[in-house]
Amino acid sequence: MDKALLRKLAKRIKFLRSEYKLTQDDLSFKAKIARSTLGNIETAKNDITFSKLYKIAQAFDMSLSEFLNF
Repeated sequence: MDKALLRKLAKRIKFLRSEYKLTQDDLSFKAKIARSTLGNIETAKNDITFSKLYKIAQAFDMSLSEFLNF
Protein backbone atom coordinates (compact mmCIF):
# COMPACT_ATOMS: atom_id res chain seq x y z
CA MET A 1 0.00 0.00 0.00
CA ASP A 2 1.13 3.54 -0.68
CA LYS A 3 2.96 5.03 2.35
CA ALA A 4 0.95 8.29 2.18
CA LEU A 5 -2.27 6.29 2.18
CA LEU A 6 -1.08 4.24 5.15
CA ARG A 7 -0.37 7.46 7.07
CA LYS A 8 -3.82 8.79 6.18
CA LEU A 9 -5.45 5.56 7.37
CA ALA A 10 -3.38 5.65 10.58
CA LYS A 11 -4.55 9.20 11.25
CA ARG A 12 -8.18 8.15 10.65
CA ILE A 13 -7.93 5.27 13.12
CA LYS A 14 -6.31 7.46 15.79
CA PHE A 15 -8.99 10.12 15.28
CA LEU A 16 -11.84 7.62 15.61
CA ARG A 17 -10.22 5.99 18.63
CA SER A 18 -10.05 9.40 20.27
CA GLU A 19 -13.67 10.19 19.35
CA TYR A 20 -14.85 6.86 20.76
CA LYS A 21 -12.59 7.29 23.81
CA LEU A 22 -10.87 3.95 23.20
CA THR A 23 -7.33 2.95 24.04
CA GLN A 24 -5.32 0.79 21.67
CA ASP A 25 -6.01 -2.11 24.03
CA ASP A 26 -9.77 -1.43 23.89
CA LEU A 27 -9.85 -1.23 20.10
CA SER A 28 -7.61 -4.23 19.55
CA PHE A 29 -9.85 -6.29 21.85
CA LYS A 30 -13.02 -5.16 20.03
CA ALA A 31 -11.44 -5.76 16.62
CA LYS A 32 -9.93 -9.08 17.70
CA ILE A 33 -6.45 -8.14 16.53
CA ALA A 34 -3.19 -7.95 18.47
CA ARG A 35 -2.46 -4.62 20.14
CA SER A 36 1.01 -4.63 18.62
CA THR A 37 -0.54 -5.05 15.17
CA LEU A 38 -2.85 -2.11 15.80
CA GLY A 39 0.10 -0.06 17.03
CA ASN A 40 2.01 -0.82 13.83
CA ILE A 41 -1.03 0.14 11.73
CA GLU A 42 -1.44 3.41 13.65
CA THR A 43 2.19 4.32 13.07
CA ALA A 44 1.97 3.31 9.38
CA LYS A 45 4.77 0.78 9.88
CA ASN A 46 2.82 -2.16 8.48
CA ASP A 47 0.56 -2.63 5.52
CA ILE A 48 -2.96 -3.68 6.47
CA THR A 49 -5.02 -6.54 5.14
CA PHE A 50 -8.60 -6.17 4.00
CA SER A 51 -9.77 -8.47 6.80
CA LYS A 52 -8.12 -6.28 9.45
CA LEU A 53 -9.68 -3.16 7.89
CA TYR A 54 -13.04 -4.87 8.11
CA LYS A 55 -12.51 -5.91 11.75
CA ILE A 56 -11.52 -2.37 12.75
CA ALA A 57 -14.52 -0.89 10.92
CA GLN A 58 -16.80 -3.36 12.75
CA ALA A 59 -15.23 -2.41 16.08
CA PHE A 60 -16.35 1.17 15.40
CA ASP A 61 -19.80 -0.10 14.32
CA MET A 62 -19.18 1.30 10.84
CA SER A 63 -19.44 -0.02 7.34
CA LEU A 64 -16.20 -0.15 5.40
CA SER A 65 -17.35 2.76 3.24
CA GLU A 66 -18.02 4.90 6.33
CA PHE A 67 -14.72 3.89 7.87
CA LEU A 68 -12.75 4.63 4.72
CA ASN A 69 -14.49 7.97 4.11
CA PHE A 70 -11.47 10.20 4.71
